[in-house]
Amino acid sequence: MKMSFDGVLLHKLIDELQIIKTGRITKINESGDTDFIFTIRANHLNYSLMICLSSLYARIHFTTKHYDTQSSPKSLTMFLRKHIEGYFIEDIYQHQNDRIIIFKLAGYNELRDYQIKYLICEIMGRYSNLILTDENYKILEVLKKEGVSEFGRTMLINAKYDYPQSAKLNPFENTTDMPIASPKELCNKFNGVSLLLATYTFRNDAIINNLKSAITMPVRPAIIKGLDGKLDFYFNPLDYEIVKEFKTISELLDDYYFEADLQAKIRLKTNDLVSFIQKQIKKNEKKLKKLEQDLIEAQNCEDLKLKGELLISYPELKKKEAKIEVFNYYTNEKMVIELDNRYDVITNSQRYYKKYQKTKAACFYIEQQRQIAKDEINYFNILLSQLNNCNINDALEIQQELIDNKYLIKQNKTNNKKSKPHFLTYLVDDVLISVGKNNIQNEYITHKLAKASDYWFHVKDASGSHVVIHSDLLNENLIRTAAMLAAYYSDFRDSSSVAVDYTQIRNIKKIPGKRACFVTYSKQKTIYIDPDKTLIESLRIKK
Repeated sequence: MKMSFDGVLLHKLIDELQIIKTGRITKINESGDTDFIFTIRANHLNYSLMICLSSLYARIHFTTKHYDTQSSPKSLTMFLRKHIEGYFIEDIYQHQNDRIIIFKLAGYNELRDYQIKYLICEIMGRYSNLILTDENYKILEVLKKEGVSEFGRTMLINAKYDYPQSAKLNPFENTTDMPIASPKELCNKFNGVSLLLATYTFRNDAIINNLKSAITMPVRPAIIKGLDGKLDFYFNPLDYEIVKEFKTISELLDDYYFEADLQAKIRLKTNDLVSFIQKQIKKNEKKLKKLEQDLIEAQNCEDLKLKGELLISYPELKKKEAKIEVFNYYTNEKMVIELDNRYDVITNSQRYYKKYQKTKAACFYIEQQRQIAKDEINYFNILLSQLNNCNINDALEIQQELIDNKYLIKQNKTNNKKSKPHFLTYLVDDVLISVGKNNIQNEYITHKLAKASDYWFHVKDASGSHVVIHSDLLNENLIRTAAMLAAYYSDFRDSSSVAVDYTQIRNIKKIPGKRACFVTYSKQKTIYIDPDKTLIESLRIKK
C-alpha cells in the first residue's frame, strides 16, 4: 500500500464521498477475497464504491472501472447483503485523521425495527479490515478475525469494537508550534501524515506552519514523481513534478490502482501464471540456443564424409596410427586426418562414415526441435501478451488452456464442467461485435460462434484479439470500431497507425499441425487505425 494514502488524503476524500450521504445501499458485490463494491443510489444516480482491504492496495473510492464479481460470494458478503442492503447512509466521517472511515447506516431489519449500524473501514496496509457493528459498537461481523491484535484489540464477533489507541496529534485540530527534528519525527507526532507530506513541510524552518498550509491546500489530485523520483500520488501535487492530473481523488485512485490491483489478483488466482510463462519462454530460448550450436556442429558432417572417403584411398589400410597424411584429390593438397590408433585405417574410415550418417540424421532432428522451440516461444509470448490485457476470468481461461495442453496440473479436480468463454460483446449500430482476449475465446468466436458471412478483424503480423462483426453488412463506423478493438487488444495498444486486416469468416483457415490460435486468411483488406482508450471505454458492452 502506498503510504501517501494517508489520513490527510482520506480527510479530503471524505469530502468527495459526502455526495452519497443520505443515499441507499442497493447492492453489495465481492471482487476478490478482500474487495467489495457497494452500489449506492443517491440523487437519482448510482455510485459504485470500491472498498479494497488487501495488504498492498488497500483503499476506498468511487470507481467507474469494470471489476469481475464472484458468482459464489463468501459468508461476509452474504452477511452484509442480509444486514445492510437497503440501509441509508446517515453520515460519513473519519476517526482522528487516522486511515479509518466510518459509515453510519440506518434502516429496518426483517421485523421492521429501526436500527443504526456502523460500517468501519480501516485502510491500514496489512492491518486493513472491514467491521460491521451495531449502534453500541458490538461487532456483528468482521473480515479479518483475530484475538488480541497488535493494537491491543479483539476482532471477533460479539466483541466491542475499539479504535486503535494512538498518542499522535490530529493536524487539523492541533495548532501548537513545537520543535521537529526530521520528517520521520513529524510522521510519528501527527496522525495521518505520510512521509511524502512530511518531507514537503521541511522545505524551510517553519515546519508546523508548512504543515498547516499543506493540509488546507485545494484538492488538485495528481500522480507525481515523489520521493527519490518514484511514481506516487497525492490530493495536491505540492511541489513535486506532475505526471498526470485528475478531477477527483476517486478518479486518481481508480486510475492508479486498477491495473496493479488486477494483476495482483490474477497472480493470486492463477498461482502467478506470468512467472510460469516467463520461465517457459526462458527455458525454450535456452534450448533454442543450444540447438543452434548443435546445428552448427552437425552441419560439418560433410567433412566427416570426406575423411572417410580419403582414408579408403590410403594404400596401407591395415596400418594403426594416431594420425596420417593423405592426398585430398578435391583440392590437390595434402591433408592430416586424426585416427583412433586402436583401429586400422579401414575401420577408422568406417567409423567416420558411421559418424557422418548419425550427424546427418541429427541435422533433421535438430531442425525439428528448433522449430518446436520457436513455436513454443511464439505461443508463450502470445499468452504473455494476452495476460497484459485480461481480467481474472480471462486469466483463468488461459490457465485452463495450459492445463488442457498438459503444461500445468489441475489443482482442483472437483469441477470438470467447462463454462462458456467470457469474451467481450459490444453493441454498435445495433450490431453485435465479439472480442476474444485469449486463445480459448478467439477459437470460440471465430470457429464456433461466427457465421461464414460475418467479418473477422485482426492486427496485421502480430498477436492480438480476434474481433468478429456478426453481420455481412458493413458501414464505416462498424469497420473503424472493430479495427479499433483489434488494435487496442493487441501488442500495439500504445502505437499509432496500426494496420488491421479484415475479411469474412469463410476465408479463415486453421493451420494443420498448429495450435488453434494460429490461422491463415485470404481476400483481406487493411485499415490503419489509432487505438483510443477513451473511445473504447465509451463503447456499450452488451451483458
